[in-house]
Amino acid sequence: MSEEVVNSSEVTDEKIVRSSWDELFMKMADQAVARSACIHYPIGSIFVDKERHIIGFGYSGPSKGDFDCAEAGYCLKVDGDPLTGEIKRCNGAHAEMNAIANCADTSKLKGSTLYNTIFPCYDCMKILNNVGVSRIVYRHEYRRMVDGKKGEREEREQEAVDLAAKRGIIIDKYDTTDEHKIKHGKKLKETQEQIKNIEENTKW
Repeated sequence: MSEEVVNSSEVTDEKIVRSSWDELFMKMADQAVARSACIHYPIGSIFVDKERHIIGFGYSGPSKGDFDCAEAGYCLKVDGDPLTGEIKRCNGAHAEMNAIANCADTSKLKGSTLYNTIFPCYDCMKILNNVGVSRIVYRHEYRRMVDGKKGEREEREQEAVDLAAKRGIIIDKYDTTDEHKIKHGKKLKETQEQIKNIEENTKW
C-alpha cells in the first residue's frame, strides 16, 4: 500500500478569510426567522454577551398556547376577526421579548449585543434599555403597521431611536454589501474542490 504526503501548500496558498462576528450572529438571527409565526413581521433575535457567547435567542410569534397567525392565515390587528370583522390587538410576542424570556441568566444581558433582523420597536427598546443592552445590530428598518389598515399604512417610531441615543446604546445597521462574504464563499468553495481533487488522486 503506497502513501502520498499531502503538502498543505498544495491545498491553498492563501489564507481563508473567516466570517466576522457580526456576520456570524446576524446569519443566526436570520435562521431564527424561519421559526417565526408572524405573517407580517417575521423577526429573529440573538443576544450575545461580552465574551461572544450566545445567551438568548427568540423569534416573533404568539405566546404559548395562543392564537397562531401563520396557521390561521390572518392577523387580528391588520385583518380583523374573520367572523366579526373586529380589529383586535396583536397577540404576538416580539422576538426580542422571547429572546429575553429564553435567556437562562438575564443578568448577562447587561452589556450584551442584540442582533436583530429588524430594528426594535419603541416598546422593545424600553425593555432593552432596562436590561442594559449596550449595542444593537440590525438589518432592516422598522415601521409600525396602523391597526386595521390591511398593512397599507405604516408609521416610523422615532421614539425608539431617540431613547437609544439618550441612553448611549450603540446602533449599527448591518452592511449587507460586505465584500468579505463573497470572497469568503468563493475561496472556501475553491479550497473544498482542491481537497476533493487531492483525495481522489491519492492512493491509500
